[in-house]
Amino acid sequence: MAHNKFQTTNTRALIWFGVMGVVCVCLVVTLFTMQIIDYEKYQSQVIDNIQQESEIPAERGMIYDRNMIPLATNSTTYRVFISPSDIQNADRNDEKGIKYADLISRTLSEILEMDYSEIYSKTQKINRKDETIKRNVDTDTADRIRQFISENRLTTCVYLEATTMRYYPYSSLAASVIGITGTDGGLIGIELQYNEHLTGTPGRYITTKNAQSQSMPSEYDLYIDAKDGLSVVTTIDATIQSMLEEQLERTYYDSLAKNKTAGIVMNPTTGEVYAMGTYPSFDLNDPYTLDADSQALLDASGLAKDSSEYNELYWELLYGLWNNKTVSYLYEPGSTMKIMTTAAALEEDVVTFSSVFTCNGSLRVSGTTIRCHQSRGHGTNPFSLMLQKSCNPTIMTIAARLGASKFYSYFEAFGYTSKTGVDLPGEANGLYVALSGFNSVELACYSFGQTFKTTLLQQVTAVSTVANGGKLVKPRLVNALIDGDGNTVISYETEYKKQIVSEDVCRSIMSVLEDGVSTGNGVKNAYVAGYKIAAKTGTSEKRDSQDKRARVGSCVAVAPADDPQVVAIIIVDEPQTSNRYGSTVSAPYVAALLGQVLPYLGIEREYSEAEMSRIAVKVGNYRGYSTERAITAIEKLGLQYEIVGDGKTVTKQIPAAGDSITNIDGRIILYTGGIEEDKPVTVPNLVGMNVTTAIKLLQSKKLNVLIEGAQNYSQGTGATVISQSVQKDTRVQEWDVITIECRYLDDSDETVVG
Repeated sequence: MAHNKFQTTNTRALIWFGVMGVVCVCLVVTLFTMQIIDYEKYQSQVIDNIQQESEIPAERGMIYDRNMIPLATNSTTYRVFISPSDIQNADRNDEKGIKYADLISRTLSEILEMDYSEIYSKTQKINRKDETIKRNVDTDTADRIRQFISENRLTTCVYLEATTMRYYPYSSLAASVIGITGTDGGLIGIELQYNEHLTGTPGRYITTKNAQSQSMPSEYDLYIDAKDGLSVVTTIDATIQSMLEEQLERTYYDSLAKNKTAGIVMNPTTGEVYAMGTYPSFDLNDPYTLDADSQALLDASGLAKDSSEYNELYWELLYGLWNNKTVSYLYEPGSTMKIMTTAAALEEDVVTFSSVFTCNGSLRVSGTTIRCHQSRGHGTNPFSLMLQKSCNPTIMTIAARLGASKFYSYFEAFGYTSKTGVDLPGEANGLYVALSGFNSVELACYSFGQTFKTTLLQQVTAVSTVANGGKLVKPRLVNALIDGDGNTVISYETEYKKQIVSEDVCRSIMSVLEDGVSTGNGVKNAYVAGYKIAAKTGTSEKRDSQDKRARVGSCVAVAPADDPQVVAIIIVDEPQTSNRYGSTVSAPYVAALLGQVLPYLGIEREYSEAEMSRIAVKVGNYRGYSTERAITAIEKLGLQYEIVGDGKTVTKQIPAAGDSITNIDGRIILYTGGIEEDKPVTVPNLVGMNVTTAIKLLQSKKLNVLIEGAQNYSQGTGATVISQSVQKDTRVQEWDVITIECRYLDDSDETVVG
């Protein structure tokens, strides 16, 4: 019996020791696995539980104009965020009974002007360590939150993270070119095109915390610097850009353009785009707000606000504002295409400028009558004059001499069948017929720029080819990418694709077009006193529009014609005025633009004797001068004078100091004391009058005149007064200045196919 009890005890002991042995073996194996085999895995899990990682944002690169004027910069803002998990711990461990979730929600709602319940609901997400309350908080507001954190010892509950917000110093300047950013980087324009370079690489800051979320020293702490993005130096000149946008706005309102205006100023030799714009535009610092015209369309839609249809129209209008019309919009270029057709014909020796042509007002091509804009025809003249007069039958005739195959090869060479490759997103490709379907009617229509579509940038690039001596240049918007120290990391140089026509051909075309502008046989409204301007206008039908009267008016000009440094183009999409020709709605504004751009670029005016007699001069301030000194100054300006009174010192003058007058019998009245007798004059109605007649009428009434617009107002049948600075029947003083704006209204350049 005793033996059996002993045997049972031994058995139990063996079982117990066996179980313990197995447990020990399992423990050893587990420890070996955890500490030896899977050491790195479990070490990583421990570190993850005690470490907190913060991202250090990289600063986005700047965008500069060609003169290093900032166009896009960064301003410091703050992200306010909380740690709900730590707020719960603070509530649980506080001995004073403070409800931190309530305190934080109440205070932040007051400082940030937010709803209390919105913030409080975020404090209840107790499994979260990072819950954003608000982004883009300004510095003053951040300072108030920082003080709140300090006073209440909330350094583990409420946080401020410095971030950067994109800021555009010039608001809407070059808006569609520069572009905007969103949460994921660039959305449009250069901001999108160069987003990878601008963005940079964020850094990281890893800290170790104990169970109470307090920082503690650790070998695992890590700081990795952020690498800021590269900055972009564009080819844009902010001054020229503002000049272009001023003219785009003027022509938009003067022509009542239904579908915007757009333009480009480019260096024809290097391909650098000095200015590129669309009007109306948008505010880069407030990109989601519609302009006044777009908002008016939205309001007039009758759609219920916040309805899906309302929102759909809103986004359609907004994207229309963001759209860069110069690279994404297709239009028929009209007669500006005649420059390239002429270049091809001269290069192939099928015509010379002395070749004689006869225009009877139309030409029949394969059963289709194509009428000239001059319905009575241009008669018989040399090709040089026919080009200046924009004779369509002549251009169609030389295209026929080239033949479809040869013409099409030049059409391709000038870049009409491919994108320019400009460094901007959203560039459209042209619409055209393939060579296999290119018949005689298409040949005729293509020769004067209709029935195919191109972009404004393609057109100005093709014209630049003729301006620069025959080389197709690739347009670009960026000169270099630089680092934070201003060192060039990547530079972009001029890129020529091919030589298309000879320099001699190009020089001869520039000379003929310039002669047309200066003599009045060509684009008279593109004339700029003191400069040689080669220009061509175009007016094309919008065949896909429901409005049969819809047109696109345009003008392209090269200056100086004998040493091309600038090509400028402006299009007006669907002008609503009675005169819709490019010669009227576009050319005067291109002339005004070049009149600003060329002096800015340091290209001096060279006036002819005739031009010197018509230039405007600024009146000086002669009050306080002796009469002798005042007379000497006035005579230097080429003006006449009249002295009223018998004093020796000037006490008053008309016109006032700073006024400008055209020195055509311009006169300044100097008062030298005594009785100043008023001599009122009634201003006549000048609008619609021939300019020469208007000048004579003003002079007969003893009034000074300042001429704006067509300075070559006496060419041909003469320019017309389209506006006057002082309304008719207004009473003014003798020799006050009346400004008249002049324009030629007899030019047309539209071709009708039918």
